[in-house]
Amino acid sequence: MPYVSQTRHIDRVRNVIEGRMSSPGADGSRLASSYKRSLEQYHLDPGATIGPRILTVPELRDVQQREETVLRASGECLSRLHETVREADYCVMLTDAQGVTIDYRVDRDRRHEFKRAGLYPGSCWSEREEGTCGVASVLLDAEAITVHKTDHFRAAFTTLTCSASPIFGVQGELIGVLDASAVRSPEERDSQRLVNHIVRQSALLIEDGFFLNATTHCWVLLAHRSRHYVEAQPEILIAFDARGYAIAANRRAKECVPGLDRLPRHVSELFDIRAERLLDARPGRDLISFRLIESGSPLHARVRLPVLRASRSSSPTSREAAQPVTPALSESETLERARILAAMTDAKWRPVIAAQALGLSRATLYRRITKFGIVAPHRR
Repeated sequence: MPYVSQTRHIDRVRNVIEGRMSSPGADGSRLASSYKRSLEQYHLDPGATIGPRILTVPELRDVQQREETVLRASGECLSRLHETVREADYCVMLTDAQGVTIDYRVDRDRRHEFKRAGLYPGSCWSEREEGTCGVASVLLDAEAITVHKTDHFRAAFTTLTCSASPIFGVQGELIGVLDASAVRSPEERDSQRLVNHIVRQSALLIEDGFFLNATTHCWVLLAHRSRHYVEAQPEILIAFDARGYAIAANRRAKECVPGLDRLPRHVSELFDIRAERLLDARPGRDLISFRLIESGSPLHARVRLPVLRASRSSSPTSREAAQPVTPALSESETLERARILAAMTDAKWRPVIAAQALGLSRATLYRRITKFGIVAPHRR
């Protein structure tokens, strides 16, 4: 049931659109623009009291299969977020980039009530279908928002409070929305500030998990401005290739490191450290300290080495970094590739031992492995 009468809600929406009433809060202009589109462009009824469209089970399964990489990166964060807000009677939803709910968390004994409100897997929350709501606003503006009760366009959703935040992929593309919604919440808009903050932080954690999963073929710099947080909570993630070029970075890295908005960039243009030092770092052992070229600010980091794996038989999707293609080899390169394969086999595929046997640094060995497309048998 709507929180306010249909007539009063319709009048409120029209008053906001026509400028006779302003929406409260910092997002008032976003809400007013969304109201106008919902009414005039999509011809939606603000007095409607029916819930959102729900995909069929086969339709939802197809969407979830397409979004497998996002689901894999988000599952633990969804559970942690729900544990944080469940006592305040919230459910947690994850949607894809079209606003379809692909995963959610809710207390079992409250599932029916949230389902009646439309908070359920397969529910569709695009502005074109449901008008102004948390997920729709984030899909359009790519910025976090709280849509509080009567801020919603449809009367059906005026009991809900939704705090939503965007989730971005490796190249900065929007890949989903994280949302925490309550069927009942305090009247005061300020009561939602903490939930909004927690949702935004959780969305960043999902992004970082997605980033690390998508860059397993790269070296990844896991850094923090404080050396004490490198192990437990690295905030800066930068993927770089065997030539020492940074090719991708997470959102926090782009905020902290000048130059990451223009990729690829050689690491020597970003930091006062040679690329070979990073490529040759020992995983889990070497804590590296260096400074930003532009500002001189210090960073502390560890390096995650690439995972050697076979290239996929099918073309990579837009959300997966393409695997390097092995070029045609000359006779001398074929002999070198065979020599490296023999050394790796003798060393039981331990690069440190193989590099010593070949008289190469680990960084050089990794570059040759990447160049020649060498893949460990147990990863094929």
